[in-house]
Amino acid sequence: MNIHPTVFVVVGTVILLFLGILIIAFVVYYQRKQFKLQISQNLERQKIELQYQKKLLENSMEVQEQERRKLAKNLHDEVGAILSVLKMGNNQLYKSTEITEKLKLLVQNNTELIEESINIVRSISKDLVPQTLENFGLVYAIEEFINKINKNSNIQVDFNYENLSASNRFGVNLELAVYRVLQELFNNAIKHSQATEIELFINYSKNQLFIVFEDNGVGFDFKKELNSPSGGLGLRNIQSRLSLIKGEVEISSVEGQGMKFEAILKDVSMV
Repeated sequence: MNIHPTVFVVVGTVILLFLGILIIAFVVYYQRKQFKLQISQNLERQKIELQYQKKLLENSMEVQEQERRKLAKNLHDEVGAILSVLKMGNNQLYKSTEITEKLKLLVQNNTELIEESINIVRSISKDLVPQTLENFGLVYAIEEFINKINKNSNIQVDFNYENLSASNRFGVNLELAVYRVLQELFNNAIKHSQATEIELFINYSKNQLFIVFEDNGVGFDFKKELNSPSGGLGLRNIQSRLSLIKGEVEISSVEGQGMKFEAILKDVSMV
């Protein structure tokens, strides 16, 4: 049986086309596999970088707190002790029978200055290491801080909270992070906002902590301030601290219309 040569040509062509399709399919499959592998590697690399950055940030915050504790201890143990000894010596001098009335008045003034200095050292030490926060929790510490602002400034602070009591406690890291963030917000408002009223509201619901801080100050250009080498440092610190405790933050401010800070902390449990 003779097979026409055309048949061989057709069969050969079909085989070549089939092989060509297989090669193309293999190349496409290989490229897709390589692409998926590259994406996977990039995601893994980004995950490792984020974990590394988070670890660096945690270490940085931890070092800051250690330095705060060290400074507070030095203030209390050294400067505070020296001032106390000086106060005692001044009191002994005041009781001396040989002291003149003029000198007695001078000693009395010095005693008042020493007492004021001791109170300042104590206040700074408490701000550096908030004992009320460690011993009694977030709400008590915030109330103590706000009472100090209401007594020593022209700003009236209104603090309200829902679905939690003053005795409720959260994790140590979360309480400290929230306290430092609020410290930063209050300090910025006192120094720069020219505000007369501040409202702070905290709500705990469904394992989420909601924080709203609002002032009636002069406001600012948020993007400009955030990109400022010096002025934006406080805002970046706030964002950094909140990122470590699964916090999402939104800050809105318009020049002449005050500032509003809103934060949501997720997966928050009481202890």
